Amino acid sequence: MSARIKIIAVIYIFILAGIIVLADVRQTQFLFDFIRNVPFGDKIGHFFLMGIFSLLVNLALSAKTTRFWKFKYLLGSLIVSMIITLEEFSQIFVRGRTFDAGDLIADFAGIFIFGEIARFIISRFISTAAKPSSARTTS
Repeated sequence: MSARIKIIAVIYIFILAGIIVLADVRQTQFLFDFIRNVPFGDKIGHFFLMGIFSLLVNLALSAKTTRFWKFKYLLGSLIVSMIITLEEFSQIFVRGRTFDAGDLIADFAGIFIFGEIARFIISRFISTAAKPSSARTTS
């Protein structure tokens, strides 16, 4: 994948890290007051924040898969899932934060769905564009 998507992924990771640090030190009121007024706003936020994280990481890794037991998983989605699971469980030990299984479910849903979007983008648009024009079939 292009260097541009990798740069965007790194910038996004720093933004997420900043949000997590602000949440850990209880300085997110100004960021999330409007979300608290939306029904399920927190869960929707988790879904999209982690979904976009998964999308960018999977695009940066060109939707590389790895076999685990008998199934093939997107490597980027596995990496994001591990990081996010550790972060969510770490909230148990951070004063002022609370672990919420609903947040984790929303995270996993976003990771899976946006990971599959990345797989689709890579297979449909990127790998097709990489083939020589003589190798492409026309309809």
